[in-house]
Amino acid sequence: MLPVQMIYRGLRLNPEREALADGSVRLSYRELATRVDAIATYLQERFPEPQTRIGVCGHNNWYHVVMMLGIFASGHVWVPLNPRNSRAELTGIATAADLSLIAADDDFIPLFADSNCAMILMAGQARTGIESLTEICETHRGRRPADIAHLVDEIAAIKFTGGTTGNPKGVLQPYRAFMSCIASMLTTFGFNEHDRMLVVAPLTHGAGTFLMPILASGGSIVLVDGAKAPAISEVIIREGITASFMPPTLIYSLVDHAIATGLRYTQFKHLIYGAAPMPAARIRQAQEVFGPTVAAIYGQTEAPTMITAITASELADSANIESVGRPCPYNDVQVMGPDGTLLPAGQLGEVVVRGDLVMRGYLNRPDLTEQTIVDGWLHTGDLGLFDERGYLFLKDRLRDVIITGGFNVYPGDVEACLSTHPDVLNVAVIARPDDYWGQRVEAAVVLADGSKTTPEELVSFAKEALGSVRAPKAIHTLPSMPINPVGKVTRLNVLNAVEALERGEADASSLH
Repeated sequence: MLPVQMIYRGLRLNPEREALADGSVRLSYRELATRVDAIATYLQERFPEPQTRIGVCGHNNWYHVVMMLGIFASGHVWVPLNPRNSRAELTGIATAADLSLIAADDDFIPLFADSNCAMILMAGQARTGIESLTEICETHRGRRPADIAHLVDEIAAIKFTGGTTGNPKGVLQPYRAFMSCIASMLTTFGFNEHDRMLVVAPLTHGAGTFLMPILASGGSIVLVDGAKAPAISEVIIREGITASFMPPTLIYSLVDHAIATGLRYTQFKHLIYGAAPMPAARIRQAQEVFGPTVAAIYGQTEAPTMITAITASELADSANIESVGRPCPYNDVQVMGPDGTLLPAGQLGEVVVRGDLVMRGYLNRPDLTEQTIVDGWLHTGDLGLFDERGYLFLKDRLRDVIITGGFNVYPGDVEACLSTHPDVLNVAVIARPDDYWGQRVEAAVVLADGSKTTPEELVSFAKEALGSVRAPKAIHTLPSMPINPVGKVTRLNVLNAVEALERGEADASSLH
């Protein structure tokens, strides 16, 4: 089965139900399918050879969704392009992917001036010599693309992760990975025709994977782009939003706004977070604001979105608050030792996964593919352990182990400890070079408004819980955590922010 068939399932369930909302633009399932078919037909005519690679760079708008779904329906390959990347990075990705066409919103077209690639205009002012998505939808209206069932074993998308300067690393995601992800979402969360999914995180990343299961259920997608917490809050209330996927940083802003204004989102059924861990104190705040609806997923580009998941009812149990849940129904997830032995519950090792969710490999990188997929197992690079109940607890990335004085310290353990302090809203642990210890453990924290807790008190708090070896040698207070273009807090960004503050070169407005 192919992912785009989810649209046609929703069409059969209720052709006139609202499928997509983008401000004043409202598309029924019938109209959405008509536009997707038009784009797919155009792409098949322009590129008769299947699996042509097509890049898409846009805001969270209906043009972006229609273009992406049209590529799926055409049998070509979707290459998402994050507009927050630099022009040089995007040029490198376009070259590495050997793109035949780029569809972009008007304000992003200049990002590809160096790529010499054919363009399609999505949203924005018309440009001479560039076809527009709107025109294509009209000229090809009423036409259906050729059947692509024979491509079921082929590639649906190439997503680039890391190494975007110099040597981009493209992940080959097959149709089977998308279908495994969709099936796990439907099984785990039970979406239905009454769900209204807010897509506020970038479509190029995790949020985009939630389109298909919602459409398969006959529900509605509501798009928001670039809004701050007050505006997002208004959309949630006005549109009757019942579900959303967000990175923790976005949830924090909504929670803080809700607490400050007294708002509560009582209509929510699924507030799903991923891409980064969330401290226990913040999870409890989100549960207070959104109700018992907070769930979490764990995945990576190489095994998208749904390696494991924890439902809202499971996360309501305090024993599970630091867990990423149990393996999704269609994956085999294990913890492996350095010698390749699968480890029992309670033992720490690398998380490995196999099954339909796993990527085909890295684009033009057989060496890297062989290092990452060994005997069918995808090596995630994450350290974790299962408890006796089958819940997975992530400890850290393999490369994030801090070796201090000959002892291994896992930043995740230190972060978990500090996050239990009632004044700590966010925490990230970093390694700093040390002439005596080799590396020393330090932490950056964001404190609650009005907190009088000092860094010295937090060090003492950690020492009492972890001992002097694992406790941070220093703690730095930041006004907010720096995030990368995808909305993730990374240790490198935190380290740079700490060093800038020490040099007196950064203020609260320059940390993002």
